[in-house]
Amino acid sequence: MELTEPQRRTLEQLIGTDPRPTFPADLSQRLRDRIEDAVRELGLRETLWLGKEKLNDHARCEGKFAASIAGEAPPFEHSAKSAAGVLLHRAVEVEVGARDGLDAHAIAETAADRLVEREDRFAEYWRGLDGVDRDDVLMEVVRRITMFQASFPPLKELRRELTPISELPVKAELSGGALVLSGRIDLVLGAPDRLEPTRATRLAIDLKSGGAYPEHPEDLRYYALLMTLRFGVPPYRVASLFLESGEWQAEDVGEQALRHAADRVIAAARSAAAVANGREPALTPGVYCGWCPRADVCPVAQIPA
Repeated sequence: MELTEPQRRTLEQLIGTDPRPTFPADLSQRLRDRIEDAVRELGLRETLWLGKEKLNDHARCEGKFAASIAGEAPPFEHSAKSAAGVLLHRAVEVEVGARDGLDAHAIAETAADRLVEREDRFAEYWRGLDGVDRDDVLMEVVRRITMFQASFPPLKELRRELTPISELPVKAELSGGALVLSGRIDLVLGAPDRLEPTRATRLAIDLKSGGAYPEHPEDLRYYALLMTLRFGVPPYRVASLFLESGEWQAEDVGEQALRHAADRVIAAARSAAAVANGREPALTPGVYCGWCPRADVCPVAQIPA
């Protein structure tokens, strides 16, 4: 298969051909026990749902985290930016899964049609746009899917070798359902090794259309933890890939990173329980105050003029 240099670099350096590591068969159970032992003493009154956004809120400000847990944010409404983002993920699904070769415009249009059929919030937003505004969103998706195609080897032609899965939803229920961890991973490559089931064979990729942020590595470690709890074995590597440049930030997964991710979950669960039991949340101002639902009444909020 003839590849461009960026595609070959992704195949050889990010996906890689090195021997995959194996992990102890009891690793998943040890991580589960680590979290459940800490959560058991909290006496959670209601099921606590955590994902990467809430974990990041906890790391930023306990007040914003408490507002998120309480569901105080206004109902989500799509914007042109969010619509293009969700369309990109659906477009990657079309690019990977379509039987016939489609150009980037056809991929974007097919993705929009599927989203209108399957997601009510997107359908409501999409039907409210005129033709020009729809074309603007579709063109942004065309740009992004073009950069995706330029960054990866043809995944459609490598299905047997790489087993690509887009938008993989993963959930782990702990402590009898008292704590639920969930996430949706943009792209997962690799299939389990049936002869050596404890060998790590998957690569988890978060696709980014903007720049790098400090939270990105933590998001990736959370995904690695989530996959370990769900599948019993971690991915061998996690990465954020930036579509504009084709560069990536990658981290090989080890037990220390998984324990760190588990401890972030424990810290957030303890915080949620403490606030639910009447402790005032610790307030830490920052740029994120601008999208906190409590900003107007927060005594330390930093709101740009």
